[in-house]
Amino acid sequence: MSIFCVGQAAYDITARVDKDIVPDRKYRLTTHTECPGAPALNGACVCSKWGASSYLVARIGEDAYGALIKDQVRSYGVNLDYLLDAPGVSTSFSFIVANGKTGTRTIFNFPSQPVRANVRFPEEAPDVILCDGHEPEATIAFSKRFPQAAVVVDAGTCRESTMQTACISDYIVSSKAFAEQYTGKPLPKDDEGITEVLHTLVEINPGCKVAVTLGSEGLVYLEDNELVRMPAFPADTIDSTGAGDIFHGAFAYGLSRGLSFADCLTLGSMTASISTTKMGSQCSIPELDEVLDALEEHGSSIARLY
Repeated sequence: MSIFCVGQAAYDITARVDKDIVPDRKYRLTTHTECPGAPALNGACVCSKWGASSYLVARIGEDAYGALIKDQVRSYGVNLDYLLDAPGVSTSFSFIVANGKTGTRTIFNFPSQPVRANVRFPEEAPDVILCDGHEPEATIAFSKRFPQAAVVVDAGTCRESTMQTACISDYIVSSKAFAEQYTGKPLPKDDEGITEVLHTLVEINPGCKVAVTLGSEGLVYLEDNELVRMPAFPADTIDSTGAGDIFHGAFAYGLSRGLSFADCLTLGSMTASISTTKMGSQCSIPELDEVLDALEEHGSSIARLY
């Protein structure tokens, strides 16, 4: 089973504060973490850490942050043979402030330059293509080259590049923000209203499967055109950085193992929940056994499939 993760790679520097930040004040930071991050990269690391053959398709510069990313990502077993060829590009990096009081975070990202990049393809078709909307040209090229691969989009923000990938995806796993931006209105709370939103998202690529993640409120999705609400698994959250990325990585891994849509969502939800109990993004990815044990404790049958 092979999973190609197409999109953004960045180097994350995360610091924690335990109070609300007020303008024009200084705050002493007592702890911080540094590790690679960003949606495609974190997804690739989840899959490799769990034993899948994962490949990262992203632009990484020949600079200090790029060298750190490559070294650490290779330690997870992620294959970097198909990185985008973008000469002269600098590596994306982020400063992240995690609020230990609320579990929320604020991200300041310096993206790579949007220069044209050359795409390279493997000889064998991947089972799953996980994309985050940051490299739409590469994602479209991969989906055309390997039409039998399942395409999953991590739809975090409704921008043109995300829509370009969403409209070719078999699975649209949307954030609440994406759903609200796409529909132009707040996400309803009643079943009828949420069902209507999910059907609207399906119209992006008719026939695709759709879910909307709601953070601590869990997620919603359609099963046989009927609304299903999945509560979030409880966690003592200290930092939610990368939780969504890790969710999507676990979801893609589940697909590659032949799990149902609902079981992939369950696997992603538990994995993301556990990840929020640690600082950082990539460095908060739990072991597969830890996730399966937690699922078994909650009565899930997924653990018995492995």
